[in-house]
Amino acid sequence: MRATLQCIDRLVTRSPLLPIFLLIIIVGGTAALYLHDLDKYSLLYYGDSVSHLVIARSIIDSIGPGLLHIGTVWLPLPFFLLLPFSLINFLFKTGLSGMFVSLPCLAITSLFLFRMIKTFAPTYYIGLAGALLYAFNPNILYIGITAMTEAPFMLFFVASAYYFQRWTEQFAEHHDSFSDLLKCSIFICLATLCRYEGWILPIFFIPLVALFFLKRHNIYVRKTTTKALLISTVSVSGIVFWLLFNAYLYGDPLQFANADYYSAASQALNRPYRELLFLQPFNVLSIYAKTALAMYGPLLLGSAVIGYVLYELFCTRNNSKIRFTFLYLALPPFLTLILLIAGIGEMGTWFNSRFLVLLSPLVVLLVSILIKLLPKVIRENRLALGSVICLLFAYPLLTPIIGEVITFYDAKNGFLYNPNPFAVQTGEVLGSKYKGNGSIMMLTGSPQGHRIMSSSGISLRHFDEISGASIQKTSYYEPWLSDKWLVISKQPAADAKNTTVYWLNRQNVLDEHFKTAYENQYYKILVAID
Repeated sequence: MRATLQCIDRLVTRSPLLPIFLLIIIVGGTAALYLHDLDKYSLLYYGDSVSHLVIARSIIDSIGPGLLHIGTVWLPLPFFLLLPFSLINFLFKTGLSGMFVSLPCLAITSLFLFRMIKTFAPTYYIGLAGALLYAFNPNILYIGITAMTEAPFMLFFVASAYYFQRWTEQFAEHHDSFSDLLKCSIFICLATLCRYEGWILPIFFIPLVALFFLKRHNIYVRKTTTKALLISTVSVSGIVFWLLFNAYLYGDPLQFANADYYSAASQALNRPYRELLFLQPFNVLSIYAKTALAMYGPLLLGSAVIGYVLYELFCTRNNSKIRFTFLYLALPPFLTLILLIAGIGEMGTWFNSRFLVLLSPLVVLLVSILIKLLPKVIRENRLALGSVICLLFAYPLLTPIIGEVITFYDAKNGFLYNPNPFAVQTGEVLGSKYKGNGSIMMLTGSPQGHRIMSSSGISLRHFDEISGASIQKTSYYEPWLSDKWLVISKQPAADAKNTTVYWLNRQNVLDEHFKTAYENQYYKILVAID
């Protein structure tokens, strides 16, 4: 143990960031390949990950390429990050496209956490432990190898927190670090273009910047305050862009919140979780705490609580500024709780457990403070310190063996829920039968259709998707004139229910022009009669 710790010490002392980055990339890549070997769809268990890849690729590869494929509900930046990798067929069909975006994001986020911890705990072991506690939590690692939006968001969120921390430290020393302020604003802007939980950051950040500068009582404050406020407003530019984008395309700047079928509020109304959580803070806190315990374990969460208590008891005036960093890191989790209570967000037994990833930087930082404040006899004994750190890793690393990786469980459980397995089966059959001959009309709805399209391996430009908004398409009323193939769902998703039922009730008309090439419990594949 002593020799191992000495070896690690020499490595991270010389170049700490590169070894951490490479280690996370290797472990994450190995995990992705292992899961893919177990089940070729394991990186696509989350339905959202499939849709993210399909939408990203559709910007270029579709019947009508363009930015309209981004839609209104999901924020746009992750699609552009995924786009180049989604165009590679193997990566697209296996879901490895997501790994090429999310895994580097996971690794770089860990590096920012390492640097944040180093500002108050100079010992390399503490920073290294904090960085790896984040990256090697199996719940976070699984999210970090899929095409979900959490990993990019966490990168921009934690990066903004790092530069926010640097700026507050410089400000406390009466140095105006406008460079750090600008970097913080830019990363906040990027975070607000990934997930809506980031929208609370500029609401907190801009008034705080103003307050900091206005507390100065000198002539210089006017110029510096104006400059600082102008820089800080960069943080809200992503939100402004999205509001203008929705207003221009849909005539409603809040279309992302009001859209039928797709918005979080609309989906919450049609699922059972809202009844338990809406305006019931005790229930929300209960399920949030239960999920946090399952993701991080009682030892790690308990250590974080103790770390915060010790910080409040023993912090000095010189390091009290870290309290602003704590508050900053708590903002997205706090907004999650508010949205759950407001009936917009949803959580169940491990359902949407990925929301708890937002809590991880705060947990890691507080645990790192606990390690720093351990008795001197432990901190100066490398064997004892190593044993304490290993103990903190015990629950996360043993979870795949003795418990449930709840983000993976949530994703897999959703994948196995009908009709998803039949959608995959239908896509594979379609891919085996299709020889590039004509376009394919999809009467299924987006969630089901995206799974079929993804598993088929067919270029997306051959698919003619029909949803509730497609009734003006000429191909919809006479598909035999435009499409060679037709995939129809017997239980369509909500966004295509009316359009699909229209043709389910006119099967006799379809039979005049198409014949059944394949059928299972949920889907039919029809091919035009020659």
